[in-house]
Amino acid sequence: MIKELSYILAVAQTGNVSKAAESLYISQPSLSRYIRDLEARLGVQLFQRINNRFVLTYAGEKYVETSKQILALYENLERDLKDIDDAMTGRLKVGCALVRMSYNIPPILKAFIDKFPKVDLQLFENYTTKGLEDMLLNGEIDLAIINQSNSPKLSYIPFFSEELLLIVPPTQPIAVKGRRRPECVYPWIDLRLLSGQPYIRLNGEQAIAIKVNRIFQEKGITPSTILMVKSIESAFRLAEAGLGCAIVPESLLSIPSVETPPKIFSFGDPLTTWTLSIAYREGTELSNVAIEFIRLVKQRYETMKGPGT
Repeated sequence: MIKELSYILAVAQTGNVSKAAESLYISQPSLSRYIRDLEARLGVQLFQRINNRFVLTYAGEKYVETSKQILALYENLERDLKDIDDAMTGRLKVGCALVRMSYNIPPILKAFIDKFPKVDLQLFENYTTKGLEDMLLNGEIDLAIINQSNSPKLSYIPFFSEELLLIVPPTQPIAVKGRRRPECVYPWIDLRLLSGQPYIRLNGEQAIAIKVNRIFQEKGITPSTILMVKSIESAFRLAEAGLGCAIVPESLLSIPSVETPPKIFSFGDPLTTWTLSIAYREGTELSNVAIEFIRLVKQRYETMKGPGT
């Protein structure tokens, strides 16, 4: 459509098909044929042929007048789209787990909004990695901060790895079973000691629940489930309160809530970790807005070093 308008305007400005074709970098026969076909399709004559000159008819004048308006609108659209990319405006929809929204994401959001106030940043929460992956695949969000999995339809940018830790109330017998290892920040414990112990289990499809259940199956560990919860933070709080053991990521230790903290143990050989990633739909070309958000996420997590972060 835009090409069609440009062709007619070029002929109208030069009054000559050969000169118009030269300016358009096409052959004169091709342009002449294009005009004939367009006039036949529209059912009106756009040009009168007078002494080798192409002069606009009344219909041609109306066509050119409207064409100029359409081209001006198109140029404005292209400029606006370029401004969205260059001036960091537009919209970005980001999904994350509820627990991360409560303590790690707010500083990232503040830094992003302060730097790019014209971006419409929208946050979406979900309990599970699968839920966030489904939102990505359905086009509901642009990016998701999740534990890295292996969905073939998604791309992942890993940015942070952290240890999974066993939280044990100090009154439970296994609370004294840990031992020091040079590679461990926390005392190490044989996770098989968890069999038969009170345990706060995650229900649903959380990535950490899937990973922990796989470990239990591989090692034949059968703890005594006391409660089932959806939230990792809820499991942590209940373990703090002494109701049972729980397995949580290390970053949760930054939000203690009791005066007498539970015992904290590393486990696994090698130590058990998981990797956080930013996921997006496979084949998506990331906008400058998305790239800048990813940079801020990486920057935030690079400062989270050592225990209790």
